[in-house]
Amino acid sequence: MNLTQYPMQLIHLFLQQLVWLLVKSLYSTYRIEVRGKEKKEMAISLSPNKSFVFAVWHEQVVSVMSGHAFTEPLLALSSRSKDGDYAAYVSKKMGFIPVRGSSKKRNKDKGGAEALSLYISQLKQGISGGLTVDGPKGPRQVCKVGVAVIAKQTGSPVLPVVGIVNRYWEFNSWDRFKLPKPFAKIIMEYDDPIFIPQDSNEEKLNNFCQEIALRMKNLEQKIMKNRDIK
Repeated sequence: MNLTQYPMQLIHLFLQQLVWLLVKSLYSTYRIEVRGKEKKEMAISLSPNKSFVFAVWHEQVVSVMSGHAFTEPLLALSSRSKDGDYAAYVSKKMGFIPVRGSSKKRNKDKGGAEALSLYISQLKQGISGGLTVDGPKGPRQVCKVGVAVIAKQTGSPVLPVVGIVNRYWEFNSWDRFKLPKPFAKIIMEYDDPIFIPQDSNEEKLNNFCQEIALRMKNLEQKIMKNRDIK
């Protein structure tokens, strides 16, 4: 490493620690209720690999990660960018297993293929993980086919999950990213696991993706309609 880059590297490491301390402080105040645990157990028991992939909206990733934090090692994809450094550092501190890689940019691979290969390999070995199915850049709440392709290749079911919070800061971003405020209540709820047959063609994969999105939206509406989150 160039000596002129050393101070910048120290600053970068310091900021990672600062972000983690902020997240940890907020997390310690959250009231988290997890629903549908039996559906998660069903996904594990019926999976040939004893693993699953939970599908989450990009805007709810903090709420859902909070619901899974310090419970079991779970795979978490993040980019190899500097922003991805923060995500990977924080997720590792929360007990997740960061898998680093980004999609192609200007026809140059940014580690996405390698990350996907590692992710699939870990699922086959029985380690579950999560995916922001409308990420990394949207459109908002539109499920991309990647999660269905991974489930098809591994046999691990997709487990739709939402994290609804009563008090949050909403960012002016494509996904309306939500950061729960101090002492917020979070309801994290799973839906039934969705198994993707290995002979599914492109049309069927897209149909499964639409079903995943519909399940997640229905979960959101149910929680909001019942006024469970106050």
